[in-house]
Amino acid sequence: MAPSLFGCAPEITPTDQSTGLSLWSFSGDVTDTSALVWLRADGGSEVAVQYAKDYYMTTEYMSTQAVAVAPESDYTATLSLDNLQPATRYYYRAAVVGKKPGAVGTFVTAPAPHADAKVVFCFSGDTRESYRPFLIMNAVRAQRPDFFLHLGDTIYADRNGTAHRLEEFWAKYRTNRDDPSTQYCFNQTSVYVTWDDHEVTDNYLPAEPLAPAGQRAFLDYWPIRHIGGDPTRIYRSFRWGKDVELFILDTRQYRNLKKGTMLGDMQREWLLDAITNSTALFKFIATSVTMAGGGSDRWDGFPKERQQILRYINEKKIHGVVFLSADMHYAAVTNIPKSGGIKDITAGPLGAPLNRITNGTARRYDFFLAENFNFGKITVDAKNEPGKALLEFIDQDNQVFYRSKLSAR
Repeated sequence: MAPSLFGCAPEITPTDQSTGLSLWSFSGDVTDTSALVWLRADGGSEVAVQYAKDYYMTTEYMSTQAVAVAPESDYTATLSLDNLQPATRYYYRAAVVGKKPGAVGTFVTAPAPHADAKVVFCFSGDTRESYRPFLIMNAVRAQRPDFFLHLGDTIYADRNGTAHRLEEFWAKYRTNRDDPSTQYCFNQTSVYVTWDDHEVTDNYLPAEPLAPAGQRAFLDYWPIRHIGGDPTRIYRSFRWGKDVELFILDTRQYRNLKKGTMLGDMQREWLLDAITNSTALFKFIATSVTMAGGGSDRWDGFPKERQQILRYINEKKIHGVVFLSADMHYAAVTNIPKSGGIKDITAGPLGAPLNRITNGTARRYDFFLAENFNFGKITVDAKNEPGKALLEFIDQDNQVFYRSKLSAR
């Protein structure tokens, strides 16, 4: 039997000269039959990912083809594990040719789209380097989620020394990634991620001169499944069994103030078509910025497009839509105004200044708290709770401070 990777922190092979790996690898953008594994190795290395259902991988394991890491991507690489089985736990390790393999990590593949399955995931955002160590990631790990969703501001490129060159953006990611609590958490669950503004600079728009470097560094340092061969497209969706589908938005690179759009025509039409065609009980839409409140940089600055989306959902009678957001540095459950009862669940920060400005007494809030680092946890277990999802907010001490049920209506 494989040893448990939960509870106490496992003994992990150090990232030293014996492995040739300069940061711990981790998995992301998992589907029912595939997963991506991100890694970083010493310059001049060729690397592969070995994987199996057996933790020890003593004799029988599969391996990707070896690839060379290059300075153009800061010696990072993302490799795809394919032909996997649904709802199955896999173990993996990065291996530099001629070196000892690195740390053993694990992830679980998504259930097949038709499968009845309990799904548990955690989500939050906002990790500013001066707030390391990100001890809250120990609490995320302790919840044993099927996956973790990071909703943006994965670095603060414009704080604690502003990044201007690509090499400086890369360095911000290396600093945040070299955090023990984050490493152990990502070692034991897969990750989905989107960006917000601080990956580039505060409240940036597409014409921002730093955007190409900031976005390039993000794509180098996160495992992103690029749909349709577009190397900068990060909006995408993932199905987790019969009851859960996750839709991840890009609320930054397609903004057009003159046209009043945050998503752009193509992404907006993709979203509306995708949620229309989804048969999942719950449709979780990940938007890095809140649907209500927070000023013009959030959805309040794009009211016509927001209302177009909400009106479409109601006119088409699309049930089970829940928005997930971060960015505001508080935990909240918001009844989105003029939405017919659709909710926006805001979590965070994981490690950033707490929001001492927003007035949590506004009528739109079912719940509001800006007193701790936090993340949200959602459990969908349709067999035991038909038509419901359990929402919990959890703090850095792994204590639940809010709990409620979401309805698929």
